[in-house]
Amino acid sequence: MNLPLDSESLQLLELVRELASGTRVYLVGGAIRDLMLGRPAKDFDFVQSQGSIPLAKAVSRRLNGAIYTLDDVRHSARVILHPGEQDEKVLDFTSFMGENLEEDLRQRDFTINAMALDLDTLAEVIDPLGGKADLEARQIRLCGPDSLTADPLRVLRGIRLISGYNLKYETEITAAMRVAIKKLGLVSGERVRDELFKCLAVSNFGSVAALLSEFGVLDELRLLTFGVDPAGLQNRQGESETLTSLTRLSNILEGAQQVAHGVPEPDLKHWHTYQVMLDEPLQGGRKRRHLMLLGSILIHIHPAFDADKTNAADLLPDEFSEQIAQALLIGQKEKTYFKAVSGGFLRLADLSGHQPGKLDYYRFFRAFGSYGLESALLAMAEVQSQEPLLQFNPEICREIFHTWFTEQARTVNPPRLVDGDLLQRELAMGPGVKIGTLLEEIREQQVLGKINTTAEAIAFAKENFERNA
Repeated sequence: MNLPLDSESLQLLELVRELASGTRVYLVGGAIRDLMLGRPAKDFDFVQSQGSIPLAKAVSRRLNGAIYTLDDVRHSARVILHPGEQDEKVLDFTSFMGENLEEDLRQRDFTINAMALDLDTLAEVIDPLGGKADLEARQIRLCGPDSLTADPLRVLRGIRLISGYNLKYETEITAAMRVAIKKLGLVSGERVRDELFKCLAVSNFGSVAALLSEFGVLDELRLLTFGVDPAGLQNRQGESETLTSLTRLSNILEGAQQVAHGVPEPDLKHWHTYQVMLDEPLQGGRKRRHLMLLGSILIHIHPAFDADKTNAADLLPDEFSEQIAQALLIGQKEKTYFKAVSGGFLRLADLSGHQPGKLDYYRFFRAFGSYGLESALLAMAEVQSQEPLLQFNPEICREIFHTWFTEQARTVNPPRLVDGDLLQRELAMGPGVKIGTLLEEIREQQVLGKINTTAEAIAFAKENFERNA
């Protein structure tokens, strides 16, 4: 069986073979799977008996790629070409697991990832475990009984493959996944984070969420993040209802959730602009879109919403973001994100209990910024739930979007008519908390339409200062 190679991939393989200096090198894994399916390959894994790190260095020098060591024990290194760009490629160079190529392939995770191509011949795919037949049948099978227990992260990789390639699987796969994931806590938070975000990047999020539940990943994430033993779970929002909420959020993101069924979607005129915002990498290349999906998952499995003690007050945004940071080693910007989104989610539940005015919306965005838009989306996804985590008014969620995109200068971020230095001169007072309080009161009066000029702002400040002197 010949592998269909595009010219760019062929040139890369020929270069690696040339730089190997007579040592036999094999392409293995996902690149072969994707090329067989006619998909572009972006990740290339190369294995050989020895010399993998020197080969990686040689390839890095020739192609001007970034390089770093992955595993000194397995002599593993990674080269990234065009990092951060549309045509980014990741090349991994590793020595055999075992004594030879076949032993290496048998120690991999799934048969569709256990095929190899000898770069010396490029003539035929080496396929000892029947990966090609499984790929043609669109099914996923383990390479062996210990394939998953060797590395629990292979469960997340399996979820990504099943969802991304629409693969079938047997009951023994489910059983093996549920056993292996129990060891997730032994894996570094950094590795869990990276593999989890690859799952969240799969377009079919509804399928991903269902598999995270079926294979026991949600329970282990709950234990890993919040320290709650899954064995002690009570009936939270019904599991099927949780999955429905997560799927509904995905549908809203993809524009499939229309005004029908009583859930008003955000203003379509500004929807494209917001989609661009969601695709912004916040930190480490991780996008707001995927951070929001993770935030939704973690809010739904948070112990604050256990059925035996449902109390939203137990969801503390500072603690929530810190727990995520410790479990998944996210950065400071991402901590700020999770704090804002969870805080905005709770605030919207409060606002839904009355009819908010412009000042409420101003204070909402002052506290949560544009991340409050994600809070509104999470709330929208709860509106149709039979057992919602909290009660939300969908019209208020819609107004959040309308205000952000149409009332920036009037409500979200009114222009500053005075600054601290000017107030200090006009009031003959030094810097301090009072100046900051006055500046904020002036902005709130602007939102209410009661102050429109610098002169009016100064007059308000003087009157306020004299009244409280």
